[in-house]
Amino acid sequence: MVAVSPHEWSKPCDVIYENEDTLSLHRLGIAVRYNNAFKADTLSLHVHVLTPDLRSFEERITLQLRRPYTASAVATSEMRPYRKHSQLPQRGFYIFTLTPPYAVKGIEAVGITIEKE
Repeated sequence: MVAVSPHEWSKPCDVIYENEDTLSLHRLGIAVRYNNAFKADTLSLHVHVLTPDLRSFEERITLQLRRPYTASAVATSEMRPYRKHSQLPQRGFYIFTLTPPYAVKGIEAVGITIEKE
């Protein structure tokens, strides 16, 4: 995960993943840590992926967050599915750039999870 400004996150955030496994299928997820200043139950993001051979892909997604009740001083972390059955066919660095379409308060960190299926 990469820390972002919890007061107002609006700038792109790069998450870099070094891939060695070019054959397996993976589940990709977006991890989010937020505090009580984040009031919504959804989070929209632009996701831009840059592959090791400099190809790119971009899409807008909306994550449904559970928003469990916690004490106001406690941050909550969630992982929401992003892609299933994904193959990362190249060795090297994949750069995932996450950007909210508008300034968001209360988000402390974001990241990408990658697990073999």
